[in-house]
Amino acid sequence: MHRFRRPALAALAAIALAASVTAAVGPAAAAPLPPAPRKCGPIDVSFIVDDTGSMGGAINNLKAGINAIAQEVENQAGTDYQLSLVKFKDNITVVNNFAPANKLAIFAGVNALAAGGGSGEPEASDEALNTVVNNKPAAGRPQNVDFNGAWRSNATKLAVLITDARPGGFDDTYDNTDLANAAARANEAAGHGIKISSVYVPTSTTFNNPIIPIMQNYANTTGGLFTQAQPDGSGVSTAIIDFLRDCKRSDVFIRDQVVDNGVEPNGNTQFWASPDIKVCPTQADCAPGFQPVVGATNWVHVRLNNPGPYANANGYGTLKVYRTTPGGSTNWHPVTLGDWTFIGQETLSVPSGPGAVAKVKWTPVPGPGHFCLLARWVSATDPMGYPETANTALNTRQNNNIAWRNFNTFRVKPHGPVKTPYAVGNATERPIKTDLVISSPERPLAGSGRVIIDLGPRLFALWRSTGGQGEGVKQVGETQVEVADPKRAVLRGLPINPGERHVAELTFVGGAEPGEFVQHVVQEVNGEDIGGVGYHITVEKE
Repeated sequence: MHRFRRPALAALAAIALAASVTAAVGPAAAAPLPPAPRKCGPIDVSFIVDDTGSMGGAINNLKAGINAIAQEVENQAGTDYQLSLVKFKDNITVVNNFAPANKLAIFAGVNALAAGGGSGEPEASDEALNTVVNNKPAAGRPQNVDFNGAWRSNATKLAVLITDARPGGFDDTYDNTDLANAAARANEAAGHGIKISSVYVPTSTTFNNPIIPIMQNYANTTGGLFTQAQPDGSGVSTAIIDFLRDCKRSDVFIRDQVVDNGVEPNGNTQFWASPDIKVCPTQADCAPGFQPVVGATNWVHVRLNNPGPYANANGYGTLKVYRTTPGGSTNWHPVTLGDWTFIGQETLSVPSGPGAVAKVKWTPVPGPGHFCLLARWVSATDPMGYPETANTALNTRQNNNIAWRNFNTFRVKPHGPVKTPYAVGNATERPIKTDLVISSPERPLAGSGRVIIDLGPRLFALWRSTGGQGEGVKQVGETQVEVADPKRAVLRGLPINPGERHVAELTFVGGAEPGEFVQHVVQEVNGEDIGGVGYHITVEKE
């Protein structure tokens, strides 16, 4: 989530005041007051430019305005920006990849643009967007080099498309396939939180009917803007400046705890037990605690709260859901997903006030049926406030767009066991010695029933290598320990290297006493919670 507000009303008031002063005193008066600053925060902007022979006027206008465009980027973001430049005909040329504060490189790239060639209409605008939106490599494509610049998750992401032609892919023809490809690019951009703002230059009116709806759809689907410039290219630079100023802000958040109000970073404990994530057997609402049914279609329901503390506007974006083996510290990666597996996503609007519930289809649910769930809200108007790292716990604490649900429910018979995996990991960049802390905020199962942890040969050997220290536990098997203290038990000093994840097995054995029991198993480093799982165990009557 962002930490900046855009005082749009103040900016408009300043513009209106300046205009009224100029009108009242005439042209000899002092220059109008500049608009109030509208801080957007970090910005990543990719310019995607058709450089075929008919685009000479538009390119000249872009060259004439590039200094003002760069100045507007700095007005909005200071020096916290990245720019890229891609040009296209029926092929794609990556002129500049993203780089920090690289306006001088972009000046050189824009000033070197020259309109020419193209072999007639249409052009590869849809594939140029594919390159930029999906970070496409050059291999297997008529593209000079990889587009390998990284869109930042905490930045406002803007793709500016400038063309006078229909999308034609790489075969220089336009048909329904190209129309579908263009729509797919818009949907993919929305899923990545990238706004596409488009400029149509009507150098010929022959293809207005198909081109304009396509260009409008790019903007409408992603929350960007559409502008039609003049046939001679005038208005292109002005449109881009308007795009940059369209820094609408929303603040949708997913709670980490019941008391979470969206302020980031969240310093509360148990950030891995979000009350806003649950699994239901259908799209209809259900009570918390439903356990996913293996092999069936289930739905992940995620409540999106709006507004949060940083903006007050309707939100629009994509809610993405992932799963992993229950456990502590987990790795995240924006491309490979790290320890997480993608379940699905839903793009939706979130009204300010009532909020909304995203419902993501999960089919089929794989075995064994015990999962941790991660929800990420990806929005062009609501970027992450902090750059995402490889550490899921850190990302969750720092960004109210992210929530983690590590809570499992079980029903057991008296003296009957239930088993579940528990992964002990390390999502930091250095070796750690982690503690496993077993406790309960409510009625513990340990004491009435039994809680047994089977570390397995490798993890048990690692624990023993640092002395096999523990509190409130006793060894009950070759690699097993049992919780002996119902209040708090600890396995100390398990050495885990960066990126490692060892899967242990928990066994909960119901006691003679029926009822509801809660156990938490949490990884800690130097007393800091880095991820855990809550277990709600119902011991049934005989």
